[in-house]
Amino acid sequence: MKKFATALALILSLLILCSCGASSSAGEVVYSDENAVVISASETSGTLYDLLSKLQDSGALTFSGTDGDYGFFIESVNSRSADASKNEYWAVYTTLSELDGVSYSSTDFGTYDYDGTALASASYGVSGLPAVEGELYALVLSSY
Repeated sequence: MKKFATALALILSLLILCSCGASSSAGEVVYSDENAVVISASETSGTLYDLLSKLQDSGALTFSGTDGDYGFFIESVNSRSADASKNEYWAVYTTLSELDGVSYSSTDFGTYDYDGTALASASYGVSGLPAVEGELYALVLSSY
């Protein structure tokens, strides 16, 4: 009986852990190194900031920054801070070009290549860029 109770407790714990991870996942990190993170959205919901927050809550990545007049400004991704003395910043790129008549990116301001797919420079920051199922989003350490 004691073995049965232990096995049942283990199974229930695993089910709880699995259901928590699945329910909080609005996307996944498909690539990550010290200078770039690429995310694939698995649902259409909220903004890229919301998606990043969910990924951070699940332990898939970390990010930090500050709220400003133009929205949230990313200062650090996976503990890698942009170095202002080197004119570095975290650039945002996406495959989302247009949604509901609004243009969300442009190749005129640069592209980032991920696995043969060109992501265009985002026209909006992370708090203004919609998270759309099937779209890719990249945070790339860049300099000007």
